[in-house]
Amino acid sequence: MLARSLPNLLGVFRIVTTPLLVWLILVQTAAGYYGAVVLLLVMAASDIADGPLARRLEVVSPLGVFLDTISDKIFVAGALVPMVQVGLLSSWIALLIIVRDFAVSGLRSFAAAEGVVISARQWGKQKLVITVTAVIWLLLAAAFNGAATPAFEARADLYAGLAFGVSWLVSLWPIPMFLTIVWTIFSGRRVFLEGLAAAQRQAGASAQARGAAGAEHAEARSIARAASLARLHDFSATFLARPSSHSTDD
Repeated sequence: MLARSLPNLLGVFRIVTTPLLVWLILVQTAAGYYGAVVLLLVMAASDIADGPLARRLEVVSPLGVFLDTISDKIFVAGALVPMVQVGLLSSWIALLIIVRDFAVSGLRSFAAAEGVVISARQWGKQKLVITVTAVIWLLLAAAFNGAATPAFEARADLYAGLAFGVSWLVSLWPIPMFLTIVWTIFSGRRVFLEGLAAAQRQAGASAQARGAAGAEHAEARSIARAASLARLHDFSATFLARPSSHSTDD
């Protein structure tokens, strides 16, 4: 029984541990940043695993789909917001990612209400992986180099060796962050266009249905009018055919 509930429990795990992720970033220490990195890796791994696990166990359910849909957005937002607060990340980047995520969820809900399913495709799946990678990269840079060290620069007290290489490598965090912005925009654009197309198709179908219903109503009215005229004609013919009772002989 527990095994069959595992996919849903993984979604719940990502949601209930998000406050811990926020706290680890807000403490602004190297240990906190490293702890946030470990927790993000576990969250991302559980997000990747729960879908295939649910299909393998044949326990796909509306609750599981709901948890899988919102949990990744919650823990990503739970990482971005405190990073903005402590000055690690520009607010516009966090706003772009969060608005895109919740706008996509709204469009999918709208399309589903209209009977159209907008499935998650490669752009959206890649976007989550790239976003988590960029966030982890930036947290590693803050932990190893210090939050004040500029991007693309190694620590000033390191000149050679493995530590210098690691310091320089983690300083490249703007590259995956730039890719995150690109994937965020283009994956959101795809969903928006599919949602718009779904809305237009539904509007066209509704207009066609209304037109068909109007034509049927007009045809019914014409038939009823013709039947009334026929009855009136029969009545007039019958009345005129009756002999007059007031006629006199000359």
